[in-house]
Amino acid sequence: MQVKKLNNQLRKMASNIGLLCRMRHRHFFTKDNNIRLRYLSSFSIFVVAAFTTFGALIPHSQAYYTKTAAIEPSAGYVQSAEPGAVIQEERTASLSLSSLMTAPSIPHPSSRIVTIEPGDALSVVLEREGVGDETSETIKALSEYLDPRDLRAGQKIHLTYEPNSQGMQQFQALKISLDPLRTVVVEREKEGFSSNIDEKEVKRIVHAKKAIIQNSLYGSAAKAGIPEAIVADAMRIYAWSIDFQRDIRKGDAIEVMYETFETKKGYVAKTGNVLYANLTLSGKSIPLYRFEMADGRIDYFQPTGRSIKRTLMKTPIDGARMSSGYGMRRHPVLGYNKMHKGVDFAAPTGTPIYAAGDGIIEKAGWFSSYGKYVRIRHNSELKTAYAHMSRIKVKNGARVKQGEVIGYVGTTGRSTGAHLHYEVLLRGKHTNPRSINLPTGEKLTGAQLTKFKSSMNEMSRQFVSLLDDTKVAQRFRRDSKALN
Repeated sequence: MQVKKLNNQLRKMASNIGLLCRMRHRHFFTKDNNIRLRYLSSFSIFVVAAFTTFGALIPHSQAYYTKTAAIEPSAGYVQSAEPGAVIQEERTASLSLSSLMTAPSIPHPSSRIVTIEPGDALSVVLEREGVGDETSETIKALSEYLDPRDLRAGQKIHLTYEPNSQGMQQFQALKISLDPLRTVVVEREKEGFSSNIDEKEVKRIVHAKKAIIQNSLYGSAAKAGIPEAIVADAMRIYAWSIDFQRDIRKGDAIEVMYETFETKKGYVAKTGNVLYANLTLSGKSIPLYRFEMADGRIDYFQPTGRSIKRTLMKTPIDGARMSSGYGMRRHPVLGYNKMHKGVDFAAPTGTPIYAAGDGIIEKAGWFSSYGKYVRIRHNSELKTAYAHMSRIKVKNGARVKQGEVIGYVGTTGRSTGAHLHYEVLLRGKHTNPRSINLPTGEKLTGAQLTKFKSSMNEMSRQFVSLLDDTKVAQRFRRDSKALN
């Protein structure tokens, strides 16, 4: 009976498949209306496999929950294999699947990264991410190093979770990067939360670079891989004797050896000191070496041991173009010829202005048509003045050092555009800043000179080694012999 019943079921299934596939009746059945033998075995295997799989996946099966349950074999099992073997196989499959579906999952530590979106408040983000009632305590700990109001759209918050005693995920810590070196970390402790700064270690690295000047000093140096900050420092070092707007020509060269402080991955956290610099102008080299003197002062010296510093800087502003010289001219505002008692340097508003020399601020404030104005007394005979500033950074009576920022370029007072008006007063009379002959800086002697030359030779060897330039090495050897 069971075989007959199975044949009827297979015959009906084959007929349905034939209709579905648009196949003629004779493809599946013989003239006696029996299933062709080549399909019978395939259908039997298919039905057995389908019933076995379907039975294993039914969660309400008695065999799914009970090892000792009696499992009734169907006709399909009898036709394909011995009942005992089929029953045991189904029980094994069912019990294995049951154990996977009913076994409790074990929570593991997890983490996620949340990006601050425009308009997001940190408290709302933390509550949304499962920090819950501990949000205010977390923010309080974070505020020691970072004001939550300073968070900006696009910043990322790293959140960490760990299972608690009840097996539930619990907020454990957060990290927010302040900059490429520093990260603020808030962590759960036995009582509340604590915060600290995780700062990456940096190491000092010395670089040596050389650039041939083509169109501009900054552009040529950038192509050679010299950082902009190092170029600016070198320009300040040479500002006492070089006018970078008038003295630089195409084909001139600059060499620098300088420090950087970098992470293990090569991120430059900051640039350090210029250790050695050499400007070659119209074929003439002007090398300078950094040296710390016995009293702790640091200066840059020529190979002879003389400082390049002069009483006054030649140009008290970086990268500015001289727009008007000293002497008679047609006044751009008044419209008639008038003596121009200083030198004008055109520069964008906000460009820093430096004290041309050490001295005391004699006047700082608004002064007639000069607008915002600063005057420095350097000694009993020499003064310098700076006019049309947008902002003054110093006060009356303050002592300033050469190269210190005293204000910023502007267009206050009688002015047609942003520029610095710079004056030199010698014994109370206006003097052309470009023609005044000022003394050079101090000269090292004795033990100081001996120590400097030793330091200079060591820096020269290091520069040659880093740059690996044969012509430079030959020049150093030649200069060293000349000095000795």
